[in-house]
Amino acid sequence: MGIQNESANSLLFSYLNNKLSKLTYHNNYVSSTLVEKPNRLILLLLCKLDRKAELYKDVSLSYLFLANNLQFIIDQVQTSKLKYLLGEEWLSRHTKKIKQYALNYESVAWNKVFSSLPERTSSVLSPEAVKDCFRRFNDAFEEKYMKQILWIAPDGKLRDELKVSIARKLVPAYREFYETYLVTVSGEKNLEVLVRIAPDDLGNYLSDLCYHHLIHEDAFPGESYCSRLQYEL
Repeated sequence: MGIQNESANSLLFSYLNNKLSKLTYHNNYVSSTLVEKPNRLILLLLCKLDRKAELYKDVSLSYLFLANNLQFIIDQVQTSKLKYLLGEEWLSRHTKKIKQYALNYESVAWNKVFSSLPERTSSVLSPEAVKDCFRRFNDAFEEKYMKQILWIAPDGKLRDELKVSIARKLVPAYREFYETYLVTVSGEKNLEVLVRIAPDDLGNYLSDLCYHHLIHEDAFPGESYCSRLQYEL
C-alpha cells in the first residue's frame, strides 16, 4: 500500500465541495435535506474503510489505518463547508473514534513489550529472572520497533499523541526496572549485550515512530505501512 501523494485529493470531497460551493448559508444553518446526501456518502466511505481494515493480517495496523484515514476525513470536513452540514456533534463523535482507534493500536501493537517487564508489585527478582526480563524486553522491543518505524501517521498531531502515549507508559516502567536491577547483573560478561537499551535511548527510539518523511514510497512495498485515504469514489 503506497503513500498517498499530498496533492491527490479525494474525489468524494472534491465532489461535495463543488456542490456545497453553490449553496447560500444563513447563520451557518442548512436544511436536513441538504445534510442527508453528504452524510450517506461519508457513511459509505467509512464502511469501505472498515472493510479495507479487515484485510490486514496485523490487527494493530488495521487500527492505525482507521485512525489515519478517519483523521484525514475529519481534516477535510473541518476545512470545508461540510463542517456546517455535519456539525460539531459529528466532529466530536468521530474525533473520539480516532482516540479509541489509537488506544486499540497501542494496546495490540505494544502489549508484548509492556508485558515483558515485571509488575511493580512483584517480589525481588533473582539474577536469572532479571536477565530473562532484560532479554525478553530487548527482543520484544526490537521486534516491534523495527516493524513500527515502517508505519506512518501522516497527521502530526495524531503522530505525536501516539508516541507520547506509548512513551508515558513504557519509559517510566522500563526506567524503574533498569535502575532497580542493573546492579544485579552489573558483573555479567558482555553486559552491553544483555542490557542493550538505556532508558534515555528508549525515548529516542520511540520518537522515530510513524514519521511520514522517513519512508520512501518504493522502499517498503506491500502491507508494511499505512497511508492516508486511498479510495476513489
